[in-house]
Amino acid sequence: MNLNDYFDPIEIAGTTNYIEPKHQLLSNITLHQKESKIQNIESFKLAIIGVPDFFENPADVNSFALEKIRSHLYSLSAFNKPAGIIDLGNLKPGKTINDQKIALRDVVTELLTLGIIPIILGKADNILYTTYSGFGLLNQTINIVHLDSKINIYENRENNYKSDLWKIIVEENESLFSFTNIGYQTHFVSNNITNYLSEQLHFFYRLGYIRSHLKETEPIFRDADFIAFSISAVRQSDAFGQTNPSPNGLFGEDICQMAYFAGISNKIKVFSVLDYNITQDINLQTAHLAAQIIWYFIEGVLSRIKEYPFENDTYFTKYVVNLDNLKNELVFYKSEKTNRWWIEVPSLNLNKHKNTLISCTYQDYQQTGNGDIPERWLKAYQKINS
Repeated sequence: MNLNDYFDPIEIAGTTNYIEPKHQLLSNITLHQKESKIQNIESFKLAIIGVPDFFENPADVNSFALEKIRSHLYSLSAFNKPAGIIDLGNLKPGKTINDQKIALRDVVTELLTLGIIPIILGKADNILYTTYSGFGLLNQTINIVHLDSKINIYENRENNYKSDLWKIIVEENESLFSFTNIGYQTHFVSNNITNYLSEQLHFFYRLGYIRSHLKETEPIFRDADFIAFSISAVRQSDAFGQTNPSPNGLFGEDICQMAYFAGISNKIKVFSVLDYNITQDINLQTAHLAAQIIWYFIEGVLSRIKEYPFENDTYFTKYVVNLDNLKNELVFYKSEKTNRWWIEVPSLNLNKHKNTLISCTYQDYQQTGNGDIPERWLKAYQKINS
């Protein structure tokens, strides 16, 4: 695949002088520019992709929005080790929106095959299902985590409209193992949506719970393949640049902390920051926040510690719990390096599935002391053995 056929080169008009230019992130980035074509990308770890919404907003507005996120991002501090980042530029428009989506799907598939993590900027309805279908082409079953104040599982038959989450969760869920929403606000989500997600053994966490249990989101990200951060998860005072802002939501520092958690995951394959609306932004505050989200994600990637109990149990302590109300024993593993926890999920048909490890928390382990089965174990067990 010649990626130059898919992307328009970019120009960075300038960076903000928070620090000396030689210490800015821009000095660590390989850019696709007119005089510098895309080539030999196999050695990169991360690839930034802009997806302009050509078919609903003027092209110059979209390009300007993406440029401002990049300008703020590249003004931030460089890392103390090679980051391995290439900015591929902005996806070219097709004749139709479907052409553009097919192009993005093919690019995502190519990067997944090369082991490069795409960082995608754009609109949720142009990116969520398209990226998901890229995993489908590779016959991969994935876990999706979506930060959003709403859970937009929606179909309008009169207009022949289906939201991306409708297509992923309801219609074409063959490649989906688990979906998790983080930060939904109850007044924006109907009971039939949460009831349906419960029936399908998916997860959803209210804003209030996340605000008081922020560290407990780390295991959720640790098991995710595709992570999408919608700006609408953030409260209006921290992010004006969104189409339907809410006075309630995550704080800016909350979402940056979770971006770091996403980055340290050894499993993540795609990361995206979605739904920035520059026409509503004030002082480009939200562009700056989007840039910081990406920066903390990259810092997480560069801070990874590779550990997995099934691969090397040298630095792990194994805990076995027997519950009166459960035939299977619960097997936990704790890393002595990082204090991270996992729990083993047994398969009743080892010819079809091997026993699986899922990430968990120390609180899950404590819960078993009260005779309770952790919800994440129970749902995973039901899915694997259904």
